Amino acid sequence: MPHDLVHAGNSAEAREGSWSDDLTRESHFGPPHESYPESAGGIPDDAPGRQPSSRVTPRFTPIALDDVALTAEPPWLIEGLLPARGLACVIGEPKCGKSFMTSDMLCTVAQGVPYAGRATLQGPVIYLTGEGVSGFKRRLVAMRQHRGIEGQGVPFYMIEDVPDLGSQTTDLPQLLAELDAFIAQRCPEGPRAIVLDTLARCMGDGDENSARDMGRFVNRCGVIERNFGCVVVVVHHVGKDPSRGGRGSNALNGAADVTMLVKKGQTHSTVAIEEMKDGREGQTWQFRLLSHLLERNLPDPAETMPEFSTCVVEIVSEPTISKPSETKSKKPPEGVTGDLLKVIRHAIEEAGERNVDSLAVPNNVGALSRDNLKRYCTVMGWQDAKGKPDSFRAMLNKTLSTLRAAGLIGFDKEWVWLT
Repeated sequence: MPHDLVHAGNSAEAREGSWSDDLTRESHFGPPHESYPESAGGIPDDAPGRQPSSRVTPRFTPIALDDVALTAEPPWLIEGLLPARGLACVIGEPKCGKSFMTSDMLCTVAQGVPYAGRATLQGPVIYLTGEGVSGFKRRLVAMRQHRGIEGQGVPFYMIEDVPDLGSQTTDLPQLLAELDAFIAQRCPEGPRAIVLDTLARCMGDGDENSARDMGRFVNRCGVIERNFGCVVVVVHHVGKDPSRGGRGSNALNGAADVTMLVKKGQTHSTVAIEEMKDGREGQTWQFRLLSHLLERNLPDPAETMPEFSTCVVEIVSEPTISKPSETKSKKPPEGVTGDLLKVIRHAIEEAGERNVDSLAVPNNVGALSRDNLKRYCTVMGWQDAKGKPDSFRAMLNKTLSTLRAAGLIGFDKEWVWLT
């Protein structure tokens, strides 16, 4: 079956076949799978178009600290939620609405309109789907009707298949070649986002539980990101324990620049930023799915056909602003560490000072001097400050460092304070 790009700005029927008329392609993104020797870049060494190693552009050139400079590239595709480059994961249980949410979110990017109150960086989006293609087409038609963008040429494109990015025999070279050719013709500015829905469909003969195969997938997503200068968004299922991230090897969780978890509720679904490398974690927002009856314009008014309905996304609440510590329930420290935290809290409540003479202590934050802390440790029976002073000092410093590493306190040579 040919895998056509369907443009969301016009009817699927009008657009179908437009790319295949211009480009000669083979099914499943290329020739029959051949076993290429794998390279570090994710592309087989003898893949078509690959240059000999003697002509490869240097990649490991040291840069001095003083010469490191920020680029002019904008950091966000959706302000504070989705980076403009890197690897993003949208995870959730089956039927939670993660594909609905992802397509709706990225349609705002293609339109150049805000998403859930956040500014977007406008540009083309290419969405590859390997599950429920007919249903996904209905969703896109409903989405453009609901948004009132039919016929406006919004650069949102779909591909009715996904590449094999997980096994040793990969579709990556042909995928890059086909997208390069399409982009040169239809969106020379390049895509802002490429979506792979779902990861399981992109693994080919690979095993998502294998660190090696998942590493291949992550590596090849990096090749796609670097080739097109965009963010790669992967839609994936959660495992048995949603708190541990996406299903399978944790190589994906470790590589993702942002992970969004979608949870289905009684009346709406909730999206949470579970992990983000360079942004604020813990942001949450809600959406619900509304039933939408598709409008079908037939050439002959006398013709009849069954009604088609699907759902469209409605944002219920905009992303909250929360600190990373608010997103995950942290187990309070126990034992010696927990006891010292109780001492510090009690001591600051009784003897804390504000605006002390220290650049490290934040303004208007209660701080406790080290001498007072030792006194309260003695009064409240935390260790033996008098009997073995050296052991006490070592234990105190070690426990203070543990509390600071947990984000519970701050301290310098003279003062201790709560964070």
